[in-house]
Amino acid sequence: MSGQEVYRPKCRPMDGREFAPSVHWASYQQVPRMTGEYRRLYDFELMYVVAGEMQVQFGDLDSPIDYYAGDLLFIPAMIPHRIDIPLESGARLLGIHFDFYDEFELESEIGMLVDEANIKPDSFCNWPVNEQQALLFARKYQAVPPEIVSGMDVVAKEHRTGMSGHEMMCRSGMLQVIATLLRCQTASGKAVNVAYRDAFEQLADELQQAWHIPWTIARMAQRLNVSEDHFIRLFKEFFGKTPYQHLQHIRLQEAKRCLRETDMKIEAIARHVGYSSLYNFSHAFKKWQGVSPREYRRMGSIL
Repeated sequence: MSGQEVYRPKCRPMDGREFAPSVHWASYQQVPRMTGEYRRLYDFELMYVVAGEMQVQFGDLDSPIDYYAGDLLFIPAMIPHRIDIPLESGARLLGIHFDFYDEFELESEIGMLVDEANIKPDSFCNWPVNEQQALLFARKYQAVPPEIVSGMDVVAKEHRTGMSGHEMMCRSGMLQVIATLLRCQTASGKAVNVAYRDAFEQLADELQQAWHIPWTIARMAQRLNVSEDHFIRLFKEFFGKTPYQHLQHIRLQEAKRCLRETDMKIEAIARHVGYSSLYNFSHAFKKWQGVSPREYRRMGSIL
């Protein structure tokens, strides 16, 4: 595959009133270390990285994109892509296959994948575009807001149970996710002065690896050699959120991993992710996740 290859997805002018997303598949999954094969989809897929990491090579891009815990992958219809899971421990993912306009008739789960020997051009789903005919939705969203995670979680649970009214609940969850993604376009789609882009990417890696450090705005602003006010404005342009919100999200994602995958006491987890007290940690966690750390650990045991 080469970034020089051209793929022309089916497009439709965006009108939010016309969105009627239908869900074709949704589930949590533990994926082992693997090197994937190229594939194409008739529909769209969202893939949230709960834990671990993955690398995705799109057929229309020259370089692969790395995704870490807290990031969201958007896979468009028609575009070839290959997913690699590099870590020995694998990755825990939350995936949803869907379309925007309730236009895809799914006969079986495998029917979402394109059989390259028997392509059905009319089955590719429409990709919304804005007034300038630019494709909406980025391939990667970093440290996505909790509204997206909670919406995807609702969709996965409702799709799994199949209870009466689950289609409406899935549609409601997807509308929440789509609306929030549109608001998050700044996370990947808004241009940031190229003079700062490398510095921000380096800072993002550092925050991801050293979230326990008592970061301050002054300390982060020094990385770019700008004033604190200017740093905050640039940070919001690049990440779509404030430095505090971004760092808190990273810390709470690590806390979620510890609650799911370790027997650490909650007090120890609070210290591990940089909170000075159990109260502050529990308050922040419940405000962000909707449940207390103890309740989340109990829920995680049944996922």
